[in-house]
Amino acid sequence: MRSTMHRVVPWALPVLILVLWEVGGRVSSSIYLPPLSKVMTVFAQDWLFDHTVSDLLPSLQRFAIGYLVGALLGIVIGLSIGTSRRVAEYTGPTLEFMRSLPAVAVMPVAVLLFGLGDGMRISIIAFGVLFPVLVNTVSGVRSCSQERIDVARSYGLSRPAIIRRVILPSAVPMISAGLRIGLPIALIMMVVSELIGGQNGIGFYLTQAQSVFNIAGMFTALIILGVVGNVINTVYTRIEARQLHWAKNL
Repeated sequence: MRSTMHRVVPWALPVLILVLWEVGGRVSSSIYLPPLSKVMTVFAQDWLFDHTVSDLLPSLQRFAIGYLVGALLGIVIGLSIGTSRRVAEYTGPTLEFMRSLPAVAVMPVAVLLFGLGDGMRISIIAFGVLFPVLVNTVSGVRSCSQERIDVARSYGLSRPAIIRRVILPSAVPMISAGLRIGLPIALIMMVVSELIGGQNGIGFYLTQAQSVFNIAGMFTALIILGVVGNVINTVYTRIEARQLHWAKNL
């Protein structure tokens, strides 16, 4: 009985919100609150067919490329800083300055450098992901026990081998946390970058719906973003739990 309640209770609030949305939309005369049933009708018309190919897939492609670029740069730079005091001293002030810049504020510069194409959008997504991954990578590297490093040296392991076999495995849990933090940031930057001069994508669909006062369409874009974000987070969390179970013993 208790286990059943634990499964049911978390769904009570979402169901209540949906019911109130439908009832409120039917009772209210405001055009800004269409009933849920109308929103879902528009959702089925748009996102189950045409806009999945024309808008959703391009957005996911930009998200994936930008996220991977930002994550790889964050890990590589983070490993370099975490394992070398000299690199940390040389790059510290510059990285701290760049870290303080909101990714949205960098968009005008990205537009100047890359234009209004996918290069700008991917670079903005990568910039947003870079620093959470970088900071967590540095923290993970520096959390590695000095005793483990000394033992590895006593066995004659080279510096690259120590990084690969000792430091990197110890840092993986923190790196994974940074990667997880970067997921919603990448999704946000994907949408924001598509709001400006876009030709397709979820953000572009959102601005088009707004321009023609398609309120139901605007809500469908938000639903799509919520579903995509939840699916991405769920998949990543399950992969993390399956692949990093060994980290509990570190």
